[in-house]
Amino acid sequence: MQRAQGKMLREYFSGVPVENLSKRYGYAIPKIKQLASDYKQGKIDIFDDVNKRKIAMSMMSHQEEVQMLQDKIKALEHALKMSNIKAEGYEIMMDILKKEHGIDLSKKVEAEQSRNSKKGTQK
Repeated sequence: MQRAQGKMLREYFSGVPVENLSKRYGYAIPKIKQLASDYKQGKIDIFDDVNKRKIAMSMMSHQEEVQMLQDKIKALEHALKMSNIKAEGYEIMMDILKKEHGIDLSKKVEAEQSRNSKKGTQK
């Protein structure tokens, strides 16, 4: 396919009005629509070899990016699972301390001021 036709069809599919393309490239509107239909049906190709390679490279890097993000999601899910296990362990330990030893760490204990700090505030 001629390079101009490929460029015209790429513009057509990107939303450029067919009337503008007809004026710019000199093709009749029905011809442009027929070329677009042929492309959709796989009868013609609008990309040259250089563009095909660029698209393939872009797709490959996109797939690599997707794989990287999937790996990151798995790592974050694992970290969350471990964090939940750790939090559950602390809750169990706090329950044991409270039930068996009468120590309730969840309550805030008022701390007494040290003698040194009392002297400092009395001045």
